[in-house]
Amino acid sequence: MNTEFWNSAAINGLLLALASIAFMLLQTILPGYGILLSLLKLVVTIGVLVYFMKQYSKEQEYFSYGNGFRYGFTLSFCSAVAIAIYVFVHYTYLFPDLLETTINASMQAMQNYGNSGSLDLDKWANNMPVIVSVSLFIYAIIWGLIAPAIIANYTKRGQSPFADSEEDD
Repeated sequence: MNTEFWNSAAINGLLLALASIAFMLLQTILPGYGILLSLLKLVVTIGVLVYFMKQYSKEQEYFSYGNGFRYGFTLSFCSAVAIAIYVFVHYTYLFPDLLETTINASMQAMQNYGNSGSLDLDKWANNMPVIVSVSLFIYAIIWGLIAPAIIANYTKRGQSPFADSEEDD
């Protein structure tokens, strides 16, 4: 087991998660800037992911697409775990009223459209922090597959040690 790989991915994953968490807190504190902060969060997190993947690739003599994808996904996975844990804490302990307000607004919207009996949100309200955390974890994993798959193409470097040094004519 390569401890340098896992240490680097875990530390950088936590730093990536901290960037996302900071934007999540800003979105909670400044609700009027939600779309702008979401776009800025997307740009910053992709930029940070690119930076970490390029920094890790510089330490290697040969860094293939597979190496880049594996490192990027591992980094994203560590970040997703940290974000999911924070989201649970965010909605359970830090801002429990925020989720309740959202549920009440959803119930009111459903009643306005005459759809009051099809979904009983009161049954789901107690489990909503867990549902939101798991949903965000799955969302982060999907992004953790897509972004490194694209970025890994730009982090590969060097020639494979198994490449043929002589050209066939």
